Amino acid sequence: MASRSERSSALRRAGAVAALVGLATVATAATAVATPTPVTAHRAYGVDRYATAATLEDPARDVAYVVTGTGFADGVTAGALAGHWGANIFLTPREQLTDDVRAVIGYYRKVVVVGSESAVGPDVVTWLRQNTRAELSRVGGADRYETAAKLSATSFAPGVADVLIATGTEYADALAGSAAAASVSSPVLVVEHGRIPDSVRAELARLQPGRITVLGGENAVSAPVAAELAQYTDGEVRRLAGGDRYETSVAVSRAYFPTGSSWVELASGSAWPDAIAAGASAGRRGSPVLLSPQHCLPQAVNLEIERLRPNSLQAVGGNSSYSEVAAKRTSCGAGEKKYLDEFEQPEGNATHVQSHATIGGVFYPRTAAFSTYVPTSTTDIRNAEYRVWDIGTGYSRFTAVAGVADAVTSGLTARVEVFGDERLLGSYDVAVGQPATIDVDVQGVRNLKLVTTSSGRTSTGDESDHVVYFGDSAVR
Repeated sequence: MASRSERSSALRRAGAVAALVGLATVATAATAVATPTPVTAHRAYGVDRYATAATLEDPARDVAYVVTGTGFADGVTAGALAGHWGANIFLTPREQLTDDVRAVIGYYRKVVVVGSESAVGPDVVTWLRQNTRAELSRVGGADRYETAAKLSATSFAPGVADVLIATGTEYADALAGSAAAASVSSPVLVVEHGRIPDSVRAELARLQPGRITVLGGENAVSAPVAAELAQYTDGEVRRLAGGDRYETSVAVSRAYFPTGSSWVELASGSAWPDAIAAGASAGRRGSPVLLSPQHCLPQAVNLEIERLRPNSLQAVGGNSSYSEVAAKRTSCGAGEKKYLDEFEQPEGNATHVQSHATIGGVFYPRTAAFSTYVPTSTTDIRNAEYRVWDIGTGYSRFTAVAGVADAVTSGLTARVEVFGDERLLGSYDVAVGQPATIDVDVQGVRNLKLVTTSSGRTSTGDESDHVVYFGDSAVR
């Protein structure tokens, strides 16, 4: 079986299967400003949940798990195993595999059908037996709890470092934990809110884990259940939870990926089929999966992406589960507006960057920015940097948060001015920790000009220390 590093290399060589790579783009030939994370995610999806999972398959095509596509319980626990073994997870209707899955599953060395015949019917196994040369097996129990326990028993010897525990009646917490479990070679087991099923008790007693991690708040897994889990480990029983499923996914990411990750998967917190495939994909790469709403990213998720500092960001799911707006990391609560990055490229002398920044502790994903960097060899030092956007005449307000990114150490300060058809609409002074909120009337304005006049900057060092940002700059 290929090593995780070999599998990761193969995945990178295979390339992304989705649309848009969102690295910073620069509007002049000047040196590009460094961008720590992608502005926009790749998107990976198929025509339906079955095709999406097939799209995300591991190019090594070694081991495949087949789970029902009509219920989440078996998939969330199998997804952790798929990631652990560098395997793929396929979803199926009860009656028969879809054509997308049939087209590829014949190449796999081993296929594990997960769940009882009420979940994945006998005709699926019959087709696999007749049309593949794979080593076939089925792992299923009387219920979701026993199925998860049996899956764990097929892959983990006693003495595992960690066992992740999630509710078996909701999927979000287990999904967030699937990639994390794969990263530390640990199983995910599910429990009832107020009870540990006997099958799970037996598996915990067999595993003798060094630690038990409970996913989600007490509404998911009760405090008495968490306390009772202590009898199955000599180590700690810890709980990872947030105010909602999105913050819980962040808490899991922070706990299991403390030094960051080169790859991050994004998935909808309300579309479990795509998220199951995303969890397995992230697990193969040793990377986290973060959950978000369909049309936006919460601040906590965007800030966690910045902390992780990935080179690649992938959003799993089509528009019905994960929209293009969310893939652009648009902030939740931003409201209806048209961002400057949606207009034609602006004219002007500034080194213009479509980027993003954390200003005053708030992350702004869709951000115009001007580089004020002046190399020591440059004699053409401008008095100001400016760009002009042709916005038509159909908008009433221009809004943005102007400022210098929190991490900047160059001492950069700037005077920021907003003009509408060459008429001054607002003037603001900004520095690190001193952003300015812009909200000006642009009724009847066709040409919107942003101007920065900078001072206090050094002329050497990292160019990213010399950028003035217009956070979430947009008209409405």
